[in-house]
Amino acid sequence: MIGDEGEKQAAVYLEEIGFEILERNWRHKHLEVDIIAKDGIFLTFVEVKVRKNSIYGYENALISKAKQKALSRAAEAYFFENNYTGQIRFDLISIIDKKLTYIEDAFWNY
Repeated sequence: MIGDEGEKQAAVYLEEIGFEILERNWRHKHLEVDIIAKDGIFLTFVEVKVRKNSIYGYENALISKAKQKALSRAAEAYFFENNYTGQIRFDLISIIDKKLTYIEDAFWNY
């Protein structure tokens, strides 16, 4: 599947730049986070978007407000399950036309 391969590619990329992958496709009820990883002091929640081409827009249009809210709720659930109290960040990896782009701090938590 395209999404699964993209998530694998994203996880490899993150490990190559020093991230520690903690979870892939983490779920809580109806919420899902593609990748949860440690980057230094930050716990990062990484959304991975894969597109064959840019017809539906580029990176800045890939995470809707509804998806941002869902990721924020998922992060809160993860905190409670794991007693996490440190710093967090929401990142984006897009793979469009087979080109990987990493965006740190793609959006702020609500």
